[in-house]
Amino acid sequence: MLKHNKAALVLVFSLTLTVTSQAAQSSEALQFYGKVDLQTLSVNRGLFRYADQGSQLELPFSRLGLKGQQALTDELKLIYVYEWQVNGLDDANKEHRLGARNTYIGLAGSFGELVFGKNDTKFKKSEGKADLFNEYVADIAQLSPGQDRLKNIIGYQSPQWAGFAVAGSYQTSAGKEKAGGYDVSLSYGDAALKKQPVFVSVSLAKELNQLNAKRLLLQLPLWQHQQMLLAGALMWQHSEHQLSGKSGNAQMAQLSVQQGHVTAKLQWQQDDSKLRQKERARLLSAGLDYRLTADWQLYTLATRLNLETNHDHAVAIGVKYSF
Repeated sequence: MLKHNKAALVLVFSLTLTVTSQAAQSSEALQFYGKVDLQTLSVNRGLFRYADQGSQLELPFSRLGLKGQQALTDELKLIYVYEWQVNGLDDANKEHRLGARNTYIGLAGSFGELVFGKNDTKFKKSEGKADLFNEYVADIAQLSPGQDRLKNIIGYQSPQWAGFAVAGSYQTSAGKEKAGGYDVSLSYGDAALKKQPVFVSVSLAKELNQLNAKRLLLQLPLWQHQQMLLAGALMWQHSEHQLSGKSGNAQMAQLSVQQGHVTAKLQWQQDDSKLRQKERARLLSAGLDYRLTADWQLYTLATRLNLETNHDHAVAIGVKYSF
């Protein structure tokens, strides 16, 4: 099995080098992108995942990526993505602050996209843009499992048909991650609430990274007047870990108010599965974003973590540049 895995990796690496060298000849086919996020974070007791106790200067999941495509026929093209990131401060990454992010190669056409490599699972993607504090200390992954980026997965994303789309992931094999797991999801609408004023997703994970889970999510605008938009989202999830046998339900609700360049955010979450925290937990977070330009943003957030026997809180101020 190890020899087959190495052969597959060599093949993917060789194809990536070939495609990169060809795409580099065309500036339109090759694109650098990324995010630089500089944040000062203060944590009271150190009970949060992804953060140490005390004050710290962080680059939360700042990244640099390269993506491109190469036409194979009029109807088919080869696509590829290669990303590096500054890892979060969870236990697995404290000694490895830089690491690979999404790294995959695949095919795209009228059928959708089919890719292979390291990538976000479709179960994770089913959250849309409902997590108002994605990649920060108040991320929904603070309490709830299933927000995985796995190696050697096959992922499929369909085009939309009358607003509906299907997606799925299959885990082949990779290190400590168990092979054979999969997820499927069905969605309707637009997660950005621009093309369509609603986003609904139903997703199922089966033995994916040793997790069985179900998720329902609804995201929609609640009120709009001139330049003001009030939007909200609800999420329910049931999770069960194959090895530990721990299981439970999670709920999340959020509201955001956007007025011009300013967005105020409020998010509440609870999870009783004890899969991310050792006890039943609740998380209440509030934040304020100010968009300076299309690429630059200032932000601040405050979050409180309540466990059955203890609690913690954290505050952060940062500036983010996306390109």
